[in-house]
Amino acid sequence: MNFLILGAGGIGSYFGARLIESGNEVSFVARGKQLQALQQKKLKLQHPEFCFEQKVISYNIEEITKLDFSNFDAVLLTTKSTSTLALSKLLQICFDNEEKIPYIVSLQNGVENEEILSECLNNEYIIAGLTRKIGAHIVSPAVISATGTAETILGSLKDTAENQIFLKNLQDAFNKAKIPTFLSSNIKLELWKKLIINNGVNAICALLRKETGVIMHHEKLSKIVYGLMRETANAALNKGISISKEDVDEMFELITNFDSIKPSMLVDVENNREIELEEICNVVIRNCEAQNLDAPYTRTISTLLEYTYYKDI
Repeated sequence: MNFLILGAGGIGSYFGARLIESGNEVSFVARGKQLQALQQKKLKLQHPEFCFEQKVISYNIEEITKLDFSNFDAVLLTTKSTSTLALSKLLQICFDNEEKIPYIVSLQNGVENEEILSECLNNEYIIAGLTRKIGAHIVSPAVISATGTAETILGSLKDTAENQIFLKNLQDAFNKAKIPTFLSSNIKLELWKKLIINNGVNAICALLRKETGVIMHHEKLSKIVYGLMRETANAALNKGISISKEDVDEMFELITNFDSIKPSMLVDVENNREIELEEICNVVIRNCEAQNLDAPYTRTISTLLEYTYYKDI
């Protein structure tokens, strides 16, 4: 298959490296020092199970309007959710005169990316996805450190025969690339379950500047994480999605037993980048408030992080 990956950070680079290793064609869209490094030298990725070091094809964001998108089978979105709206508008321009358009596969954090994409793009070609059990970040430009399996779950917004064929082909391509991939008929439930993990550890790790292992193995801090997760399950009810206590317990055990990692928000804080407070924390608060429920754990952690981080920068 032929992939265009929008976002050559930790996750995008990991997926790209795995896909290239298994014989797929992959192009990256990057920016800043990462783009400059990719265009001048090889992409290097270190993982406990494999090492990747190859020259890759990369473009800046302005160049993609000149690409022939009929050549791509899928566009993988691995950027921050804060950029989803801008990217969807840009892709709308790119697809304007194309007879054949590729599928758009979101592997981003959050539960609202697909809705945002659907405002500008045909939702028949939007695939919702998530990846978990993975930690990956840029060590230096064009150098990536990664750990974990990147277990991935995919599902379409519209259940058509064409979409099912594409999903099966994509699943096969990912599995061949040693990215364990599963298909879901209820992808929105899976996205909210991923948000349980993200809201549970992302902001608190960024606030305390600690990896997940430190938080999860501290008796009092881990109880706060569990409270954050329960509030996420409460928020999901506003969207008609029921997440059981057993589901919350499963996500809590998953992150407790997984390798200690730096969540994306902690990496962003360390590099003075924009953080996904709206997409990870505030979406929980908003959906709780819509049910006349409070979310005291999420509100406290989010407020403290917003105040301390944006005050510092």
